[in-house]
Amino acid sequence: MNMKILLVSDSHSDYASLDRLAAMYPEMDLYLHAGDSEQDEWSIKPFISVRGNCDHYYDFPIFLIIPSPYGNIFVQHLPFISKSVIAEHNAKIVIHGHTHTRRNEMKNGILYVNPGAISYARDKFDGSYAILDIESNHVDIKFYTLK
Repeated sequence: MNMKILLVSDSHSDYASLDRLAAMYPEMDLYLHAGDSEQDEWSIKPFISVRGNCDHYYDFPIFLIIPSPYGNIFVQHLPFISKSVIAEHNAKIVIHGHTHTRRNEMKNGILYVNPGAISYARDKFDGSYAILDIESNHVDIKFYTLK
């Protein structure tokens, strides 16, 4: 069994790109936003989100724990996540946003992923998003750009 996730972050009120992505990928198991949508939960559907540092007026959770075939996924906007929190939640994948740059890094047996930014990228990949194809023993990550 595998799980497919469409992953975005830092859309900063660009609801049109979120709608476009959801329409482009109707077959996903999960649509995940790593924060700073600057929109309410109804405006970003079908994406579920954590609260980013710019999401002051919206009631998203600070973090999410999502079970996957590979192991638990820990999602929070900021990249500063302690090893004890990762261990407490038995996370095998850590997803974050905030830096507006892509990340795909295995560190001490934990996979760290940042899809980059839909808006205002700080690398050369403006409109960046990722698709994760998760199996019990492997995670395939592909990065794409909308723009």
